Amino acid sequence: MTRKLPEVTVFAGPMGAGKTTELYAMMGRLAHMRIPYAAFKPGADVRDQSIVPKSFGGNAETNGKNCTVVTTLDDIPVETLVGQGIKTIILDEWFMFGFDAARRPIPDLYMRTMARWALQGVERVYAAGLDQAANGHQFGLVLDARRFGAEVVTFTALCEYPVNGPDGPHCSSVARNSQIYDARDERAYTMDSLPSLLPEGARPNDRYRAVCPEHLLLPADETKPFDPAIL
Repeated sequence: MTRKLPEVTVFAGPMGAGKTTELYAMMGRLAHMRIPYAAFKPGADVRDQSIVPKSFGGNAETNGKNCTVVTTLDDIPVETLVGQGIKTIILDEWFMFGFDAARRPIPDLYMRTMARWALQGVERVYAAGLDQAANGHQFGLVLDARRFGAEVVTFTALCEYPVNGPDGPHCSSVARNSQIYDARDERAYTMDSLPSLLPEGARPNDRYRAVCPEHLLLPADETKPFDPAIL
């Protein structure tokens, strides 16, 4: 038996662009329309383990509200859910599902998952997450979603780079990228020293911020190397 692939909508973009807010708004609309759904997020969320988002702890929407934590997409019991009449799947931190336990990209994950879910009766998927790492590398799940016809809604934010020093105003130009910086001195890390996924281990002084193209690539005197060993 063959089925068409689920209708997939991905909310993608940099930190602070409203992706998760839109995902939870979608959950509210589904509930209002009495469309049953199940929501999931990955247990290996790099932001919870290594880098703290600006809103962490202050915004319930960033902390997995109403989401069941699973390790991989294969751990989502879609056959059981469809048997219960649930044919809509919600995925938060979508990009994190695209890596294995060793933090290596999983090839062909998108198409394999959507084909299997289609055969099991899943009809709709809504997902939200970063579209690229802070070093500029595109996340494969988002690329494959575009490649195979999903609706990818790209969000933007306002650049949070502090012009004229830490106490100056933010740039506020349109931002499409995320940048990792040290909260102690506001200096960004060099992109060529950032891994695609950060290693485990608390780095309490590191933060994400949305940045415009001008402030994504900064001169050497405004950046610093990223050393995973420094806590």
